[in-house]
Amino acid sequence: MKRLTIAALTLLLTACSLFRNDFIAPDIALVGLRLGSSEGMYQTVLVDLMLTNPNASDLKFNALSYRVRLEGRDLVNGTSREPLLVPAGGSAKYTVPATISLMSGFGFIRDLLNKPKDRITYELNATLEPSGLFSMPLTVKKADTVKLAQ
Repeated sequence: MKRLTIAALTLLLTACSLFRNDFIAPDIALVGLRLGSSEGMYQTVLVDLMLTNPNASDLKFNALSYRVRLEGRDLVNGTSREPLLVPAGGSAKYTVPATISLMSGFGFIRDLLNKPKDRITYELNATLEPSGLFSMPLTVKKADTVKLAQ
């Protein structure tokens, strides 16, 4: 009976070691903002994101939802359902389109025209939806500055 108990405990510990949680959340950064097409009172903004994977295995995502605050203002948000692969130990650039109302962005644009800047502060909140049957959404936050495109 004692041998059976020891064998069961050994099997249990071995099985638990297969489920180690050595996953490190990816880093995400806003690396660029570009104007896209405009239609009426709406402007498309192309948001360039850089995802960096510090893990030893590739990360695959089915979707990305994001919100970007620029200079303290909620201006850009959206969702992209384009699949993304971030290689192990590598990075991948991900460009996502967002639509903003010119009325909501008017104060931001006015401030930039009155006090031009080459860099602006941003806060990025992104939820990544990993591929896989039992994968849970992953939320990543970042605050930094980004250079404005000329």
